Amino acid sequence: MDSKPSLLFVHGLGADGTYWDKVRRVLPRYESYAYDQRGHGQTPLGEEELTLDRLAGDLGAVVRSARLTGPVVLVGHSAGGAAVLKLAALEPTLFGSDSEIVGVVLVSASRLDLRCSVSGSPGRFLERALRSLPRVAVKAERGGHVGRLVARGAMKAIGVISARRWPLYGADASRGARREFSTMLSSTSPYTLSVMLGLLSQFSLPDLTAMRRVPVLIAAGGRDRIASRRYMRQLSEELPSARLSMIPRAGHLLPLECPEKLSGEIQKFLDTLHEERK
Repeated sequence: MDSKPSLLFVHGLGADGTYWDKVRRVLPRYESYAYDQRGHGQTPLGEEELTLDRLAGDLGAVVRSARLTGPVVLVGHSAGGAAVLKLAALEPTLFGSDSEIVGVVLVSASRLDLRCSVSGSPGRFLERALRSLPRVAVKAERGGHVGRLVARGAMKAIGVISARRWPLYGADASRGARREFSTMLSSTSPYTLSVMLGLLSQFSLPDLTAMRRVPVLIAAGGRDRIASRRYMRQLSEELPSARLSMIPRAGHLLPLECPEKLSGEIQKFLDTLHEERK
């Protein structure tokens, strides 16, 4: 490889670009960039309908921007990983050893399992409850003073759930990491949460032909209850040459739970990529 790749980090639902700060600090030898996806952080939702195709289009625009120099390795977590997969289907010419994108890291990138690995009726109830909370907030906030109180209560419930160890986190997630994500999630609009939860709970893998032209690392937590195991297996089967890394005891939010371990896996991937491109 004539030059080191630039790393472009894409966060998941309810986060923002700062979500990757701990990982980026452990990889200081690489130029890296993280941005807020639309409807998150400082990026407005815009007037267009919020879809995964639109998020993929935004990602493509960032890849083609002058901010990045040299070849690019995309690192996408959860919804960010879904945007990467969609981009590969929509703009396949961006992917390849002689194209802009020369490698991909998918972190917990799968259809969301809102049953959180709970079987039977309790799991179905949990799925309905998790999907309904942001919907309730969206509808209620237009209903005057009482409605705003209801909306505030629904978002408070989302914040409380996201700060608890179960179901988002693994055994070693610190209280600080849980609070950090809860703060990000609470600042995301209920409309964005509602739409994205619907999209990600129905996500199906797109055409992955372009993804087979670049090295891929698939990283996941051994105790992830949110990423669908079925779709993670399907992703591995569709990309048989991809390297799979399961991080024991970790849950869904690897960049916050275990940034050093995740960074270590990314560094190994980058080292291998460097050898392959010599």
